[in-house]
Amino acid sequence: MIKRLILFPIHLLWKIKNKFLRFLFVGGINTVFGYLLFLFLIWLGLHYTLALLLSQIIGVLFNYKTTGYLVFQNKSNNLLIKFFLVYAFVYLVNVVELYFLKQSSFYELILSKDYLRFIHNLPIDTTKLGDAIGQAIVILPNAILTFFLNKIFVFKENKMQEEVLDAIDILIEENEE
Repeated sequence: MIKRLILFPIHLLWKIKNKFLRFLFVGGINTVFGYLLFLFLIWLGLHYTLALLLSQIIGVLFNYKTTGYLVFQNKSNNLLIKFFLVYAFVYLVNVVELYFLKQSSFYELILSKDYLRFIHNLPIDTTKLGDAIGQAIVILPNAILTFFLNKIFVFKENKMQEEVLDAIDILIEENEE
């Protein structure tokens, strides 16, 4: 009974046939985890590059299992190095994005809005707000890039794998009835 309760959300997720939609759902959970970790690390006073690096490393370990299993139905640990390489590339892209956003006047423009004036009264380092805003801006484009890189380079599918996954889906549906 407990096993069925634990597996129920996974079975529901697998009913979503579109892998990109599954990736977005699982990625949403992974992103919230990574973004909160990033915010915590810059709140501790780390430079955005170091905070991003640490949150990426910890996040990748968490993401590997959730993305590999829940999105691409792959439990293999043999792909971890390729997965890390994809995230290393996305990290570099992310650092460049944040660098260019920081060099622009975009952060000041956003923070100068009257409806955000209350932020300057909060007990936080407002110089770090730009980093938080920048990371929020690039989350979705980087998620799309990550999905396609994982699909193309890490979790490549072949015809035999698709047939096995279809057979597993049929067995799961038969057991639920």
